[in-house]
Amino acid sequence: MWGKPPFFIGDNYAVDVKNLTAAREWYKEKLTLRESQTHREEDSGRPFVDLQISKDDETMISLVELPAGASSERRHVIFFTRNLDKAYQWFAGRGVVVEPPTTDSGGNRFFLFHDLEGNKIEVCIEPG
Repeated sequence: MWGKPPFFIGDNYAVDVKNLTAAREWYKEKLTLRESQTHREEDSGRPFVDLQISKDDETMISLVELPAGASSERRHVIFFTRNLDKAYQWFAGRGVVVEPPTTDSGGNRFFLFHDLEGNKIEVCIEPG
């Protein structure tokens, strides 16, 4: 229905999650990400999954399961898009909680969305 997602992952990121199984399914369903077939070990030894837009992508987002009772390390995760309005509608249309688009002091337009566990991720288009 939506085709390829209207965003790209510009750098590798790690996102802490309490429920790895639920988070994995959410990112796959809502963002149409797929599990990476690379086999690596997480430095922390915690369970994780690497997700990417397509099998040819070199950048990915890693969901890393938190130990019981541990707090999440809030990282500034940024996805990029060439068309902010299209990306906003795509996320909202898939039932993702999105905040209204805004512009920062440097002129960058962006919006934030929230994952299943409330982690905020920025979707940004840079001017020019």
